[in-house]
Amino acid sequence: MDRRGTAIMPLHYGHPPEYLYKRMIKLSGILSDIIIDNFGTKKLLENLSNPYWFHSFSLAIGFDWNSSGTTTATLSAMKEYLNKKDDIIIIGGKGNHIRHIKDEFNDIEKSGNVPEKKLYNVINGSRKTGITDNKLLQDSFDIYIQFIIMDYNGNYTVINQGMNSDLGLARRYQWINPVDFYNGDRSGISGYENNNVFDLSSKKSEMNRNDMIDLIHDGISKYEKQRTLDNFNVKPELNLNYKIDWKLVRKVYEYNPENFDEFINIKGVGKSTIRAISYLAEIIYGNGPSYNDPVKFSFCLGGKDGVPKPVNIKDYDISIKFFKEAAEKKPYETLKKISELSYKMSSK
Repeated sequence: MDRRGTAIMPLHYGHPPEYLYKRMIKLSGILSDIIIDNFGTKKLLENLSNPYWFHSFSLAIGFDWNSSGTTTATLSAMKEYLNKKDDIIIIGGKGNHIRHIKDEFNDIEKSGNVPEKKLYNVINGSRKTGITDNKLLQDSFDIYIQFIIMDYNGNYTVINQGMNSDLGLARRYQWINPVDFYNGDRSGISGYENNNVFDLSSKKSEMNRNDMIDLIHDGISKYEKQRTLDNFNVKPELNLNYKIDWKLVRKVYEYNPENFDEFINIKGVGKSTIRAISYLAEIIYGNGPSYNDPVKFSFCLGGKDGVPKPVNIKDYDISIKFFKEAAEKKPYETLKKISELSYKMSSK
């Protein structure tokens, strides 16, 4: 799909009701089994990395039509079901669960089920997506959710979600087997379009990124008295903090990173330092970063909060029964049965 537009995901607190969540575990798991059995694990990962498919899937299993909790509830339900099987591993989660990602990776390493080299690629790649979505794309949303969905062959999808508590909104960032983290390699971003964006993860920012490293090598601290930075911005409505930690800037110079990847991995380098060096590089060399928002549309329908209607438990249980029976059949028979159902529904 190549549709574009916007979808607002307001922050919703609390948890889905137990009666619904138990059914979400069953239905999301059964549907995942059907996809894996018929098309393989990589196809499920591709689907989950697609903003449109993921949101549709979360709505199909009954969650909020536009809630920030869509991400957590859907992937937590899938995690509870799929981690008991042998096809897909899901790690991570919301808040404190992010801190346990390292421990979960250690458990996978100890199991020996994923080749060490491939597991390292997932560990390194998922960490880079977090840095890219949180530090390089500065859109006023801070990452507070990260899920990594991987198979035993080392294919993986990362779903990050950021929060803007002032706006009461969330954004979802999705990746699959990323190779280039600095040139728009995401599958997509779900959220409302933001006019106040500073994006060093864009292909359009490549020259500015290179200039930043040149500036660091040149001795950036000699520009400490540069006051034009305080008001320098081609988009003056961008509401960002321009305060510069010059001690950290001098530390960056002393570290002497060879490339942009080394620079953003220096301990202590955060959003404001990255932004400040980018702006100084633009002043001196003339090549600015991108201010275009890379957000994509993810459509919304209805779910647990009764929008556009309450969840029909009877219909939900019939759906679970139908797909469970379909999943127990041979792959060809499963597709045939689902196709017949699709035809009947479209004929009404």
